[in-house]
Amino acid sequence: MAFAQTRLYVRGSAVPGGVQELTRFSTNTSGRYTFKFHGKLLPGDLYVTTTDSPRSASRYYAPKLVDTNIVTNKADYVIKSDSVGNEWAVLFEADNYRFTVDTYNKQVTGELFTRWYEAWICGGCVEDEQGKNISGQEGHWQITSGKQMEQNWEDPNVFEWTGLLKNYTYNAEPKRFKINGQYGWSPKVLHPFTQDASILTAKQLWYNGSEDYKWAINRDGYYRIRVNVFEETIEGEYLGTELPDGIRVTPEAKADIDVNGREIAFRAETPMTVRLYSLDGTQHAASFGTDINLMAPTAGIYILTATDGQKGASWKIMVK
Repeated sequence: MAFAQTRLYVRGSAVPGGVQELTRFSTNTSGRYTFKFHGKLLPGDLYVTTTDSPRSASRYYAPKLVDTNIVTNKADYVIKSDSVGNEWAVLFEADNYRFTVDTYNKQVTGELFTRWYEAWICGGCVEDEQGKNISGQEGHWQITSGKQMEQNWEDPNVFEWTGLLKNYTYNAEPKRFKINGQYGWSPKVLHPFTQDASILTAKQLWYNGSEDYKWAINRDGYYRIRVNVFEETIEGEYLGTELPDGIRVTPEAKADIDVNGREIAFRAETPMTVRLYSLDGTQHAASFGTDINLMAPTAGIYILTATDGQKGASWKIMVK
């Protein structure tokens, strides 16, 4: 039987401040929880424990294998009554540690989070002209109808979108949507933990959930949606059937991009700051203007970002 627990902490030399409480997350199964950490760790030892300070009643979620790294793919743990030899290892300092404690399956899964460069709202409540033109049948969701969210340039883990969501009856699942991490259906997808969860009460999201659940709207109108892909949070706000004064719809980026060998030509109507990144987040080139040429160092897949200070967009491009 799984060990029932409602609060968990991390302690040790690897934890800034010495101790932090983990965030309790819902799951797709009623009555079960996972516990998550998002943030900075230091080189040292880390203990996953039931109390914020050492006590006789403390229990430690210890790796089965000694010195298991907290960046791990589903490492099993056992519950111990003392801390001796029951720590997890943190090898170096970084701000992007993220790990999950699954108290039902008694496993820890950890990673160094990799920055996202794009996020797309896709679904039946997103306008789809192609689906609308299919006569006499429900239109399947088209990736080309997805709406790109704006990346926050102060916190690149945050993506925001403001626009019209509506019960488009010509679409399949006309009140539902999910969020993709690329211009495509995989590999990164964000779901709610239950089918038809209201976007207005949503707080936490399910990264690459095993069930293809979607958020739902209960009325047509303009919505503002914000996700933090690192902290795995989401929030939505209903703005009304008319867009309030002072609030703009998220614009769709308009730019022409041409790749010729390792040279990337970028053309836009307004001056923009354009940057070229490899998939590991390394910036290789940057420029400002309406008519820009950048050079990729080698063949491969890159992320091209552009912003004018108010709106921005990202594209995944292949350089041969």
